[in-house]
Amino acid sequence: MGRATDSKTDQVMYLKKRFQLLMQVVNAFDAETCRHEDLENILRMLDSLEVKLRRFRDDWIEEVTEK
Repeated sequence: MGRATDSKTDQVMYLKKRFQLLMQVVNAFDAETCRHEDLENILRMLDSLEVKLRRFRDDWIEEVTEK
């Protein structure tokens, strides 16, 4: 999922896949076995997702993406 894309359609699909992956990780949490490292992993995923969201947003504002 680390491949850069210049297509708005591909960017939206990329974001959907990333959110689905994030939800799968969260849904796999178990209150009895979940550790603080698991929460750190979620925070890293969110940080990475924020970077992509900002990049795509900037691309869309500057209209440098294809449709």
